[in-house]
Amino acid sequence: MNAEIEIWIDRAETAWLDILYSNAAQLFQNSTLPSHDHSHHMRVWNLGKTILRELSTFNPDCSYPLVEGVLIATFFHDLGMVYSSREDHGKLGSDLCHTWFSKWNKNLPERFQEILRAIELHDQKNLQIYASFSRENPPEILGILSVADDLEALGTIGIYRYAEIYLQRGIPLEELGERILVNAATRFKNLSAGCKLCPSIIEKYRREYEELCLFFEQYRRQIAVTSDAKTIFSGHLGVINYIRTGHADQSSREQEDSIVSDYFKKLDYELAQARL
Repeated sequence: MNAEIEIWIDRAETAWLDILYSNAAQLFQNSTLPSHDHSHHMRVWNLGKTILRELSTFNPDCSYPLVEGVLIATFFHDLGMVYSSREDHGKLGSDLCHTWFSKWNKNLPERFQEILRAIELHDQKNLQIYASFSRENPPEILGILSVADDLEALGTIGIYRYAEIYLQRGIPLEELGERILVNAATRFKNLSAGCKLCPSIIEKYRREYEELCLFFEQYRRQIAVTSDAKTIFSGHLGVINYIRTGHADQSSREQEDSIVSDYFKKLDYELAQARL
């Protein structure tokens, strides 16, 4: 690992982390989309740091402006979801970033235009974003942000995140499992192909990808034999219905079966760890 990467991370966090986290928390204080709130941005930044550290082991072009840019882009990438959960939220987030810097008269970071582009395009997943995960190409903010965001969409947290945003977009319960499995498969295939120089990251998150797939395979089997899906609050379908009805917090659930109880206990634990 490039020893300077820790210095750059500490410097960027000292300069930006508190004010950006507070800004995100304020915007999301009345949000109905907790899977993508300020704590989601913190989790993605923590993953971004892991990726930056890994990149620094094989790419000589890591730098402070890159670290700073990833941090700033991370804390604006989903702020647009305060206003829209649709595909246009990236552009809304980019506009919010531009407005924020103007409003507070902040000195623009060195890679500001790249930051705005990364925020706007972070949800347009394609293989081109992985070009900077090489020894030759200078790392790009968009690629690092997109990969960190993808990794956060796997495992227990990913189940919650996928379900909430797809339900917000009006995907019927009967189609939910299949739609998520198709999207997650494409996402992980691209991750695996694009991040071959980061094998430890891919292997760690392969287990989380498999956890997400197993959950939604079991969800599909349950819903296939259910006549009134919205009334079921047990099993894997029950987990999704608690998320759908906004009762994903522990105090709002009663008489859960073991699948529901175990899932939300694990979710609560992982969310607490991810905020550290």
